[in-house]
Amino acid sequence: MEVLGTYWLRRILARIASTIAFEGQDTRTGMPVMVLKGAQGVPVAAEGVLPLLEEIPEAWVLEWPIGAVPLSQYLGVADLERLEHWLKEMARILAALKAQGVSHAPIPELCLVKGKRVWLAGVGLKALSGEPEKALAALARALAGERYPEFRLKELLEGVEAGKEPLQALFSEASPQAPAGPEGGAAQESPLEEPPAQPKEEPPRPSASGRKVLSVDPVPGEAQGLEAKTSEAPRSAGTTPSRPRVIRIEEPEEPSFAVVEPPRQRRRGLLVGLLGAVVLLALTLFLLRPSAPSGGGYVMEFRTDPPTERAEVLLLEVPEGSKMAPGQLLLTAPGRAEFDQKGVYRLRIRVAGRDPVDYLLEVPGPPLVIKVR
Repeated sequence: MEVLGTYWLRRILARIASTIAFEGQDTRTGMPVMVLKGAQGVPVAAEGVLPLLEEIPEAWVLEWPIGAVPLSQYLGVADLERLEHWLKEMARILAALKAQGVSHAPIPELCLVKGKRVWLAGVGLKALSGEPEKALAALARALAGERYPEFRLKELLEGVEAGKEPLQALFSEASPQAPAGPEGGAAQESPLEEPPAQPKEEPPRPSASGRKVLSVDPVPGEAQGLEAKTSEAPRSAGTTPSRPRVIRIEEPEEPSFAVVEPPRQRRRGLLVGLLGAVVLLALTLFLLRPSAPSGGGYVMEFRTDPPTERAEVLLLEVPEGSKMAPGQLLLTAPGRAEFDQKGVYRLRIRVAGRDPVDYLLEVPGPPLVIKVR
């Protein structure tokens, strides 16, 4: 696993001329990022474009929305109705970029989708400068695969590709066959994302997929205390609190019963017995203490929020020197798992009804909280 500055480069997404696109992770925050190593050009900020987090001499670092996946995962198998919506959204973004004088030719590896949301990456790269009309038509053919002849926008796309129709014809066209139920509503937003500005403001409706997002956050430390509650109940207006009545209880200096002190030898016997009990208890605790993990292992704690949720944690990659087998199920959180080596482990966290999330865990470290939202 390659490291560039403070970013882990987990896998290569695409190679475009001298630029290599990586799926990465920020080691400081644990958030996913896209790293364009060797990028040449000027990054463009616009609606529907992945925001630039940092520009370093070696690469551009872009924000990766949580739960988003590259369009390359749908090559040849994309659902035609969802593909129609994606193409209209991309046409809207590309037309706005073209109006700013930016000609961007998207490729499936650098287009992220989540539900009905679409983001373009690498806008401003010299290697991706081209005619958006032809690139959009090629993208539709690659995603639809053998079902492209059945695609409803096929003829319109070919007209746009030939220059007979503008890009605006794709997203301004009426869609009589589009469903009017929840599928046509706004896509479900991640809690970490700002909703995009739409031409018409409509009330949000739930997504048809019903999927939610896992967010994986590390706990800074075990020594976090609970915040003291300093709020007090408000007093009623116009009510003056009465002075509390003081009650004194006086006790006589002399006890009401005769004090009988045990003999000196009896007291000594009690002290010896008490000391023996303390030694026996300490010896028992020493013999029954939990043994350290064999081979110098490291135990990591996994929690879920809320605690009633259950999450499967699978091991995908291990650091050099580890004898743990990738692909195994480590545990079902909440719980603890033992790792045999220090280093960075790649995990996959799965919760029923949610998209799986890959996470890079550094061992040893603080407990990991899996938040189900």
